[in-house]
Formats: sequence, structure tokens, C-alpha cells
Amino acid sequence: MPTLNIAKDKVIELAKRFGWGISREHVGTKVFYAIIELGEAGDAWKHRGDREWLKRELNVSTDEELTAHVAEEFIDAIFYCLNGLYCLDPTLDVDEAFDRKWRINLARGRTYVDDNEGLTPASHEE
Repeated sequence: MPTLNIAKDKVIELAKRFGWGISREHVGTKVFYAIIELGEAGDAWKHRGDREWLKRELNVSTDEELTAHVAEEFIDAIFYCLNGLYCLDPTLDVDEAFDRKWRINLARGRTYVDDNEGLTPASHEE
């Protein structure tokens, strides 16, 4: 399983090969493109109950194809995020940044109403 740093290196290999932009001036573009990919995932998921729309617009016919499509859009967003992190600072240790942010979120113990599955903050610690 690749680390985020390894995944970033693989994305940058593609970026260099295809000229996707790897300098600091491209950070905003990577943010924008990541948002678009997440929007595409959301659009597909929003229409998950409309089989005719899914087939017509996305050529998706089954739950498995829908899952694969949404997953691919999420991965596209991750690609743009990793590319954007490289543009921000090519030497950034993404694994370290992830762990730092994970610890911050763990310490906050925050649960938003829409994400709440009935767990109390104390039950998150178990």
C-alpha cells in the first residue's frame, strides 16, 4: 500500500509526463479541479436512484458501476490534491502533514450533525 508521499510522487510522474503544471502558480487550478471532481462524484451519487439518467449521462447501469464511477471521481480529486500539495511545496512530507492534521481532529473530538451516527464524543475514544 503506497504512502501519501509515494502516491504524490506517482501523480507528479504523470504531471511531468503530461504537462499538468507543477509550480506554485498552479495551486489554485489544482484546488478548482479537485472541487470539480468532487462535484462530479456528488452529481453521480445524487442521481443514484435515477437509473435512466445514470445510463444516459454516465453509461452506468449497475450499483457496482456506480460505485466504481464515484470512487474514480474521488481518486481524481485526490490526484489533484496531491498535485496541488506538490505545487505548494515539492518537499512537503504529505504523510507527516496528514498525521499532524489527524491528531488535530482527534483532539477536537468534533462531530457535525450530518455526520453523526449516534456516537457521543466519549464513544469516539473507544
